[in-house]
Amino acid sequence: MPENTQQQKLDYALKELDDNLLLWGIDNWLGYRTAETMRLSVSGATNLVALVNTLNSQIARLEMVILEMENTN
Repeated sequence: MPENTQQQKLDYALKELDDNLLLWGIDNWLGYRTAETMRLSVSGATNLVALVNTLNSQIARLEMVILEMENTN
C-alpha cells in the first residue's frame, strides 16, 4: 500500500484541526493553503491557541473529577 503524499497528510491534519475547532466552538480559520504547505495566519494561530487552552482546561477538569472519585472510594 503506498504511503500518503505530503498533500494527503496535510489535508488530513487540517481536517482534524478544522473538525476539532468547530467541535469546541472556535473559529476554524487557520490561514492560506497550497498543495504542500500551510501559511498559518495570526488569527489561525490564535484559534489553535484557543483550542489548546480549551483542551488543557478540559483535561484539568477531568483530572479533578478523577481525583474526587479516588478520594471518595
